[in-house]
Amino acid sequence: MSNPERGYRLDRLYPWEVQKGLSTRFAGHWIEYYEELPSTNQRARELAATSPPEGLLVLAEKQTAGRGRLGRSWFSPAGAGIWMTLLLKPPVFPPGELPKVTLLAAAAVARAISAEAELTPLVKWPNDLYLDNRKIAGVLAETAGKAGSPWEYLLLGIGINVNQVSTDFPGDLRQKAGSLRLSLGAPVDRGVLLRRCLAVLEEEYVYACEKGFVRALAYCRQYSFILGRHVEVRDGDRRYRGKAVAIRDDGRLELLVDEGGKTVGIAAGEVSCLSRTGKEA
Repeated sequence: MSNPERGYRLDRLYPWEVQKGLSTRFAGHWIEYYEELPSTNQRARELAATSPPEGLLVLAEKQTAGRGRLGRSWFSPAGAGIWMTLLLKPPVFPPGELPKVTLLAAAAVARAISAEAELTPLVKWPNDLYLDNRKIAGVLAETAGKAGSPWEYLLLGIGINVNQVSTDFPGDLRQKAGSLRLSLGAPVDRGVLLRRCLAVLEEEYVYACEKGFVRALAYCRQYSFILGRHVEVRDGDRRYRGKAVAIRDDGRLELLVDEGGKTVGIAAGEVSCLSRTGKEA
């Protein structure tokens, strides 16, 4: 955790600084660093064509076209957050595992934040982290490979709002977006947090490859932002309303949609929490 008495400084996530004290076996051993990129996932996909080693990390101080799920933009200002993509080559995950991989990455980032900043982010299924009812991080998992075949590679795009203050966010985001600094009341060392993220991501990934996703799913259930709440889930043109009652073993969200006990399992979608009157909370 950062010393609260130390002022905020515009640091840089230079590869040689990040790799000092890095305890991973492969994650982050090759780092592509950029002052500015349209998108770290886009650049990682381009580099994947060159057959890089597993654990390639693409870092950018700023993204001009950062993306979240469903094509949404992700505000990624210079020097204030962690904007990264980690390339992995899982040997065993079948194509249908992507929802669980997203939850695994969210759980790993939440654990890393908890360890370094003494905060407890909640996981908003399927890919966001929240603190104080504000979004502070998101995951965008993408794969490549032939339909029905194991993945050629997996890209974990992760954005973490670390040291932004309220005025750093555009007006339309100030009531929705948060940062670790805003919740903690002090700046956080981005390099230390990044090293911890890489270590926990690698640990959870290796565990899932060997033993499955039970540990990551348990974390997402224990520290859920939505379980027990009434929500609306938008999946393309379809909308579901009900009480979020479970995250299934396959990573789907289970909704109780009527008083008769009918439930539906949803693989992906955009979740909004509802008030008792049915309006967005």
